[in-house]
Amino acid sequence: MSAILVPTLYVLSGVCAYTALHHGLAVMRQRVSLTHLLFALVSLLVAAHILAKAAAYSTETAEALVAMRRLEVSLALMLFSIFPWFVAEFTGIRRPRILIGLGLFFASVIAVNLALPYGVQFVELPRLLYFELPWGERVVDLRVHQRGTWHIVGWLAILAMMAFSFHMAIALYRHRDKRRGRALLWALGLFFGAVLFNVVVNLELIEFIHLSEFGFVALVVLMDQEMMLERRDQTRRIRSVLDHLPAAICLKDLRGRFQLVNQGFENAFQTSETNIIDKTELPQLPLKIAEEIRSDETLAIQTGQKIENEYVLEQRGEQHIYQVHHFPLLRPDGRPYAVCGVYIDVTESRHKDVSLNKFRRQVWHTDRVASTGAITGSLAHELCQPLAAILNNAQAGLRFLAQDKVDLEEIRELLGDIVRDDKRAGAVINGLRAMLQQQETPYADIDLALCIEEVFELLHSEFVRHGVDVEHNLQRDLTLRANKIQIQQVLINLLINALEAMDAQPAGQRLLQISAVRADDGNARVSVRDTGIGIAQDVMGRIFDGFYTTKPQGLGVGLEVCRSILESHRGYIRVEANPDRGVTFHFSLPLSGEPTPTAGPTDN
Repeated sequence: MSAILVPTLYVLSGVCAYTALHHGLAVMRQRVSLTHLLFALVSLLVAAHILAKAAAYSTETAEALVAMRRLEVSLALMLFSIFPWFVAEFTGIRRPRILIGLGLFFASVIAVNLALPYGVQFVELPRLLYFELPWGERVVDLRVHQRGTWHIVGWLAILAMMAFSFHMAIALYRHRDKRRGRALLWALGLFFGAVLFNVVVNLELIEFIHLSEFGFVALVVLMDQEMMLERRDQTRRIRSVLDHLPAAICLKDLRGRFQLVNQGFENAFQTSETNIIDKTELPQLPLKIAEEIRSDETLAIQTGQKIENEYVLEQRGEQHIYQVHHFPLLRPDGRPYAVCGVYIDVTESRHKDVSLNKFRRQVWHTDRVASTGAITGSLAHELCQPLAAILNNAQAGLRFLAQDKVDLEEIRELLGDIVRDDKRAGAVINGLRAMLQQQETPYADIDLALCIEEVFELLHSEFVRHGVDVEHNLQRDLTLRANKIQIQQVLINLLINALEAMDAQPAGQRLLQISAVRADDGNARVSVRDTGIGIAQDVMGRIFDGFYTTKPQGLGVGLEVCRSILESHRGYIRVEANPDRGVTFHFSLPLSGEPTPTAGPTDN
């Protein structure tokens, strides 16, 4: 007698157990989808079911047959209760009420199977019958010749589960993914075909053994192949994404050996993945830079944090600037198992930044020249007053010296007036020269209140000419790390705009209020409030855009310059309408030693 069936079942059980282990380890080692966990449970139950079936074929007593069949049926019912959840996860089409209903129904059948004296398969203690296979192997006959009520109920539940699974697979094929849907339909067809073959055998329409376990194995094998194919496709997609990223990326193990590099890395360092895998260094890198990069990798592994640095590398006779980011890859328990390096070539970006900054400085300088031109008359008046006073005092001194008796005290007072007026004229000229100079002054610690007062002196005649009353509240000890000329340029732009906005108001109703205080966030906040014509609500959000203006003769760069200057100082500007009339511009700047403020809104 040739024994083939039972050993074959043991082999098939091992195949399913291996599949369960494979997907179970994937769940433990990686954060894969719930589909793999459910499939691991399905494969494990199939393996256990086949072992129970093999044991049932080899039983020697009726009692042992009932025990094995009871275990076999319980495992099959557990499999049928979990399988719909796997199908739902695989298809992405979830019907919670149906899934819960099927699960509860199968759980109740399992409970009945364990409670009945002979399980749901037998109405009474069966006779031990044997079935001889075509190749001569003699096994216990597992066909159910007397079908009880619960046996029929269990089959009805299996049919409902079959219909639900096929419905989900067809929906997947038609509406989402034909390949995955086709694979699931084939697996379900073989699976349920073998299960339904048991019915035909039990009805004695065909003289043969049960084949459901072979259907279970077919399901496991087909779905395992499909899920592994998906993982391989996913790996290829990830690799394709990495190769198309505009960055050089490498992956190293904890010993510093290369495990993966993308196409960008190969192009940047003129190497190939096959030549560099398992090596620790790039021969193209200078020794000092290679040591610094290795130090960054070690620090990233030790701290578990991303380490950023910047390196200048010589490549093909040109210098390239790279921003390098190193970060560890962590296991679920938080332990690092590799370190990833991302090299971003920022050379072109830096060149563009230099050109942009140069253009920005030219625009700012042009705006300063335009602002100075707008107050030329006031500047002339500011200069003429001290120069005229100097001339008058000098002429008076000459007349006093021509007298026989010279009053030295009077001469001393005249000379003191000349010195004072000369300093006043010199301050105006120096301020004008600073505003007009092309070269930018460096950043330095400046007193915000003194900076604003110097602007007041420069615009004093403008205030008088426009008939504007000025009120100010300048808090002392507000120290900024800033470019003084640029901050004064912002103030001049805002003050000139406010003066022009109030020209249409009657005399006596033109009030300009300026305040500089420490805001609640710890930064300096400057407010310029006018009682002018205001700004229409529908254009409030556009006034900081370049070349947008509400003035007939305006260029639309003044407020955009203000915004760009303040942003370059890590500040922001916004505007709001006053409750009565006019608007108030607020801008905020970080104080020396204070944290950088977050970018605020530029409009209402």
